[in-house]
Amino acid sequence: MLRIESAEEVFKKVVSDGVTIVTAMAASEPHSFYRTLCSHGTLCRGVTVFCANPNQSYSCFHDQQMVGCVTFHSMFLTAGLRIPQGRGLVHYVPQHLSQWSSHLREREVGVFWGVCSPPNEGGYVNLGLNLCYESEMLRHASKVVLEVVEDLPVVSGDTWVHVSEVDHFVASSGKICEITPSKPTERDLAIGRNVAELVPDEATIQLGIGRIPDAVAVALRGKRDLGVHTELFTETMKDLYLAGSITCRRKSLFPRKMIASFILGSHDLYQFVNRHPLIELMPSSFVNNPHWIGKNHRMHSINTAVEVDITGQVCSESVGHRELSGVGGATDTHIGAQRSSGGRGIIAIPSVTEDSTHSKIVFALKPGAKVSISRNDVDTVVTEYGVARLRGLSVSERVQKLVGLASPEHREGLLAQAREVGYL
Repeated sequence: MLRIESAEEVFKKVVSDGVTIVTAMAASEPHSFYRTLCSHGTLCRGVTVFCANPNQSYSCFHDQQMVGCVTFHSMFLTAGLRIPQGRGLVHYVPQHLSQWSSHLREREVGVFWGVCSPPNEGGYVNLGLNLCYESEMLRHASKVVLEVVEDLPVVSGDTWVHVSEVDHFVASSGKICEITPSKPTERDLAIGRNVAELVPDEATIQLGIGRIPDAVAVALRGKRDLGVHTELFTETMKDLYLAGSITCRRKSLFPRKMIASFILGSHDLYQFVNRHPLIELMPSSFVNNPHWIGKNHRMHSINTAVEVDITGQVCSESVGHRELSGVGGATDTHIGAQRSSGGRGIIAIPSVTEDSTHSKIVFALKPGAKVSISRNDVDTVVTEYGVARLRGLSVSERVQKLVGLASPEHREGLLAQAREVGYL
């Protein structure tokens, strides 16, 4: 029988001035920790919390009384962190997903605070839906606190922890984060069809989250013997598996296994992954390592972006100086796929913004825009108007191909700007 303590009681035991805390991310976010921090954080001094893509906008992210008491270092921004980011409390940490745990291990981490399932008969709890850095931080931190989530899915991989490795157990005070699947537009579906034409049978795939990756998955139905090696396991991968398109039979690395680092989606997805024999979670230090990504035969990485300039620079994390999200695994997977035999790194992007007023194929990235994938590393860009394979091409060749991916009303302007600076 576990001894379950209150979050407030444990907080007072393990959180001291100057301590560094790492919390689990996404669907494994420890709600009791953040709610306790909101009410007790002003009693601290110099506490640093490392987190990633929090799914709630906790008041402690915005409360100016917390300045000097707590600072948050986030490795991926979500809506709740975009406004307070850079204003004294929240700071974005640029780094590839494959590097998160190694950078954290360079620090003295006082507390890892995550979530787990109730223990099984052998005295093991399961870390559930997230393994990006959770298992590595659990072993690195001086103290380990886990919130017990009664309905947390049990997932195979480096996810099992004996109760003797945990210092404190706390009851969770929140529900598992769920995301409703998106509804792709006709434009998204056209992009998806163009991407699907590039993906052969027996390819191993990585997909991001959102309307365009979902549209790609729709277009991939009918493919045969696809495999999965992805940072994020999504609803669409469940659908492709149930449709018979994903079998992992032809995978060269971990055949017959769908490999991921974390899972995020709907209640149906969580029921599907619970104790599924083909799904295995591994740390992002492995899953997103370009070396290992490249060991997958016919690896195809599909990500989206904010904008792409006509020489091939890709911005996927900011609008000018305004930070939107983070680089995450975009660069890792794009480069890793190109190391694969028959592999390809694909950036799938609409030709215009949501309101159709601005081109997303641009002469120059906005001032302050962050280059997520350099033009030296870019492979293939896709819009609803076609496909541009850029790798190995000159600037003038790239300009012509990328302008052809722009919406027709923007093409002449882009060509004129290119000629003015000598690209053509």
